[in-house]
Amino acid sequence: MKNSSMQLTRRSSAPPEAIYDSLADLSTHTIWGGRKQLYNFRLKSLDAPAGPATVGTSFTSTGTVPMSLRRFEDHSKVTVAQRPDTFEFVTDATVRRGKHPMAATYRHRYEIAATPEGSTVTYTMTALSGSNLFLRLSLPGVRTMTWHLGVPFMAGRGFRNLVAHAERGAKVDSASALATPVNQ
Repeated sequence: MKNSSMQLTRRSSAPPEAIYDSLADLSTHTIWGGRKQLYNFRLKSLDAPAGPATVGTSFTSTGTVPMSLRRFEDHSKVTVAQRPDTFEFVTDATVRRGKHPMAATYRHRYEIAATPEGSTVTYTMTALSGSNLFLRLSLPGVRTMTWHLGVPFMAGRGFRNLVAHAERGAKVDSASALATPVNQ
């Protein structure tokens, strides 16, 4: 599992600041990665400090596991927070099962580049380590298929939801700015 990874890229009409702010506001993760995500791969809860996440911010989350009745329990820490272009966190994930829980560490990195139309967002998820892995993550051929097809499919919806969430927020902010009278 070490160093298996996948990468997704999307263009957005939202400026980089709107994408970054949606990522740094951890309370939004249960929207775009939870309620709007696939039922069998979503955040169920997230406990984090209020306000924008910065380097060192720690948070915990739980969620559903694809093709399993089990839930993951994650402990994450923000490792890079450079507004507006990079947001990264590392997650220690655990799935309890009998005497030997599955444990894995993942890096989630979002790189945001300004474009004339808004931004381009690249999400990279990398498996840094793992033990007692599910069969689909431990057999070399199955692991390769999972990381090339399954993980991008499951994570792709949440990624699209993130971009859409930021775009909606940017439109609301633009509309508010236009409607705010300026005192001379």
